[in-house]
Amino acid sequence: MASDEASVTGSAATGKMTVTVWFAMMVALTLVAGGLGAAFGLYLTSQAKEMLGPVAKEVAEVPNPARIENTNMRDLPPIVTNIGQTSDTWVRLQAAIVFDPASVEKPDVMAAEISADILGFLQTLSILQLSGPSGLQHLREDLNDRAIVRSDGRVRELVIESLVVQ
Repeated sequence: MASDEASVTGSAATGKMTVTVWFAMMVALTLVAGGLGAAFGLYLTSQAKEMLGPVAKEVAEVPNPARIENTNMRDLPPIVTNIGQTSDTWVRLQAAIVFDPASVEKPDVMAAEISADILGFLQTLSILQLSGPSGLQHLREDLNDRAIVRSDGRVRELVIESLVVQ
């Protein structure tokens, strides 16, 4: 009977020791993995700096033309229209154009022409073409291209301020 008590006490102590050893091993492995990950990250950072050193200097020397040249931003009148497939779906678009004032003699006339072109373009769209983030991105690119073509390249960008579809 004494040997049975000793074996039970010994297995409990062994079980307690096993959990403690397991926990210590997990902590040690976690610290080793974190240290190796940090060392590898520092190594990759130093390699990237060495490889991109000359390129970073060239990029720093190139002036940003958007900051150097004088630009103006003019709001287009709000455009409200129904879209092509259904007459009960309406679109309201507020946008602005960014241009160089030295190259544009009559910015109000150019803004009116671009607004009329956008109105005609929006009337040809379907609701599926406007849905989702990719639809918005495609619309932005199409409107930007139309504004640049309509102004003979004098408009730098068309900025969509708000778009409501209901």
